[in-house]
Amino acid sequence: MIFQQFFDTTSSTFTYLLAKTRGSEALIIDPVLENVDEYLKFLGENSLKLVVALDTHVHADHKTGLGKLRSLTRCMTCLGHKAAVDTISRRLKGGDRISIEGLTLDVLETPGHTDDSCSFLVQGMVFTGDALFIRGNGRTDFQNGDAGELYDSLHDKLFTLPDETTMWPGHDYKGEHVSTIGREKIENSRYAGNSRDEFINIMENLNLSDPTHMDIAVPYNKGFSSGLQESIADEQVVNCKQLNEMKDCLLIDLRESDEIAQSGTISNAIVLPLRQMEKAIKDLEHPINHADKVVFFCAHGERSALALKLSHELGFENAKHLAGGITAWIEEGFPTTKPIV
Repeated sequence: MIFQQFFDTTSSTFTYLLAKTRGSEALIIDPVLENVDEYLKFLGENSLKLVVALDTHVHADHKTGLGKLRSLTRCMTCLGHKAAVDTISRRLKGGDRISIEGLTLDVLETPGHTDDSCSFLVQGMVFTGDALFIRGNGRTDFQNGDAGELYDSLHDKLFTLPDETTMWPGHDYKGEHVSTIGREKIENSRYAGNSRDEFINIMENLNLSDPTHMDIAVPYNKGFSSGLQESIADEQVVNCKQLNEMKDCLLIDLRESDEIAQSGTISNAIVLPLRQMEKAIKDLEHPINHADKVVFFCAHGERSALALKLSHELGFENAKHLAGGITAWIEEGFPTTKPIV
């Protein structure tokens, strides 16, 4: 596996980049806006294609790099489903799985630091964001944080993982880089030996000042992807009613298989995850190259808007995208079915 830990000295933020091998697909966790060029350099040096960028939560101490990476690489962006963001490719819930070439990441909802916090588990490693630090944890006094929920996330989710699980935190302020679940259960002073009520009392009496860049970072991170769908020309957009009345068009579902298993898809749609779309367009045998009309759709509309932009860049002009995605389709009462793979 290719694994790289980056460190932002300004916010003491760790960013993680993972891939199976050189030349394969890659994902990145908690990218910092100012360090995007560093990530792109590493990707280029290892011939990696970034296909997924995830934040563990809406950050208050730095600007996220999700939006810039999405614009530059056409990657899918992900956050917890409770995140108060304008637009995101995929809203994650506990039990969801993110798959790239050779790697699968399991999503754990670990609220408490914020209500949208998630941790990510892959191959004996867990990326805990601000839910769990090395001998510490994130604060719980803003962004709908809740000390009781954080204790539950630690006790019922993170600390039920095998002791040997490698723990990679979202920040460190003491010069350390990695720990294990077993070590934290014993040595984390806020948790070890304390009851739930004692933990809550500790967290509610920290009396910390707000993060230095909170007034800038939080509004930016909630709105970093505004305007993506609005930038698409009207003639390239269809609504649910229009799509239901369209004849002889090829429907392309850009979501991942585990998403589709939960909600179903639109009748006669073929599954083509966004990360595979460029390869499909370049494959002259793929059905997408033999259709007079193509309509892309996804969960909410961001991935289909990205697909539309990418297809135009590749010279593919006969596509539209479904506003609001399958979420709008279901909300308006239209039926779903099992996918055509």
